Amino acid sequence: MIGAARKTAGMALYSELSDRVHGPVLVPGEPGYEDELAGFQTDEPHRPDVVVGAQDAAAEVAFAAAPALPVAVHAAGHGRGAGLDGGVVISTRRMHGVRVYPDTGVAHVAAGAHWAQVAEAAAEHGLAPLSGSFPAVGAVGCLLGGGLGLMGRRYGWAADH
Repeated sequence: MIGAARKTAGMALYSELSDRVHGPVLVPGEPGYEDELAGFQTDEPHRPDVVVGAQDAAAEVAFAAAPALPVAVHAAGHGRGAGLDGGVVISTRRMHGVRVYPDTGVAHVAAGAHWAQVAEAAAEHGLAPLSGSFPAVGAVGCLLGGGLGLMGRRYGWAADH
C-alpha cells in the first residue's frame, strides 16, 4: 500500500511540476528516471517521488518550498550526502554554462558544470582553475566541499579562491 500511495503522490507532483518547469519531470519506472539520478556514489541512492531535470532551478525550488517537500539537489554525483526518500530531486546536469572574466580571473560556473568545461573556458584566456584530476567532477560541488586538487600544494584549497 505504501508503494501505491507514493506513486499517487509522485503523479500529483508530476502534474504540478510539468506545467511550471523547463526540462524533464520523471517519476519512478519512467524511462530516464534512473539515468537522471545516476552518479558515482551508489551506496545510498536517491529514491524521490519525482526527479526534475532542471534548466533553471529557481522554479523547482520555489515549487518544493511552498508545501515544504523534502528536496535534494543532484549534480555530477560526487560528494552527495544521504539519499533522499520521497520528495523532489532537482538534477542540475543540464545547467552547464561557464563564463570566464579574464581581467579579474573570476568565473561564473553553473550548478551542473564539470571541471573539464571550466578548464576549457579558462584556457581560452591563458588561465587554469584549481580543479581536481578528473574532468567529470562537478565544479560547484568540488568547490563547496573544499576542492583539494593537483595544484593544491602550491595554491591551497580551491574554495579559498
